Amino acid sequence: MNLKQLQYFLAVAEEGQMTAAAKRLHVAQPPLSYQIKQLELELGVTLFTRLPQGVAVTPAGQLLVGYAQQLTQLSATAENKVRALAHGITGTLNLGTVSSSAGVIPNPILVKWLHTHGDVQLAITEGNTYELLDDLHKRLLDVAVLRTPFNAQHLVCRYFTAERMVAVLPKKYQQFEHRRQLQLSDLAGLPLIKYRRFNELFHVAFLEDGITPNYMVTCDDARTAMHWANLQVGVALVPRSLAETYDSGEVLVRSLADPRFETQLALVTTPESLATPLVAGFVEQFKQARLLD
Repeated sequence: MNLKQLQYFLAVAEEGQMTAAAKRLHVAQPPLSYQIKQLELELGVTLFTRLPQGVAVTPAGQLLVGYAQQLTQLSATAENKVRALAHGITGTLNLGTVSSSAGVIPNPILVKWLHTHGDVQLAITEGNTYELLDDLHKRLLDVAVLRTPFNAQHLVCRYFTAERMVAVLPKKYQQFEHRRQLQLSDLAGLPLIKYRRFNELFHVAFLEDGITPNYMVTCDDARTAMHWANLQVGVALVPRSLAETYDSGEVLVRSLADPRFETQLALVTTPESLATPLVAGFVEQFKQARLLD
């Protein structure tokens, strides 16, 4: 099994037709069919079911699709990085970001750096901290903005200023209008919108304080939590930087006084990636912006 075979296989899987795949790859159909047949013989499985109007991917083929995508992407990344190393700060930087990172990226100094380095392109992958960590270890990402806590072993981490979680309340809750901070007990009975990233944090805190929370909405994206709060559905529990970024002006943003609700973003990469001029230059911009501790 070689890279060309995997590229041919993905093209057929995505196009659903040998003819369309051959056209996309700029090859004749017989060599394409031959490579697919050789791949099937080597693996000892049937990858496609032949249909009158094309092909359908078999279960074995579906399994191979995911691995083929990773391998071809990793090959392209390796080629890009090796070439970029020889030319300094140039090439594509694969960046991962969590939904609650809008307060630190992009920032004016980074934007200026990108404008002055016209040969640099950002390929952004959005996901949760655990998904992006996995991609970092697989070398599919060069750098990522993650939110604590996470396992930092074998990684190079630069931390942003710690921040408190906040309660984002519809303005109808006028009893909190002149309060700067809220206790956990203030949230009892209120309809809460929870960012799933902090399930464990809030579960333990409410349990220890003997409070039964009223979770109306649980979501995977902190921006979604803010959107629902801005629409007056309930009280979002999110990091302060994100709340300030997406505050519609129709809500009250109040810190949670409890020290348990402190969180932090981190700029994370691997030692190998940091050794390249492109990643080192990217990380330096956050230092110059004085966003890192």
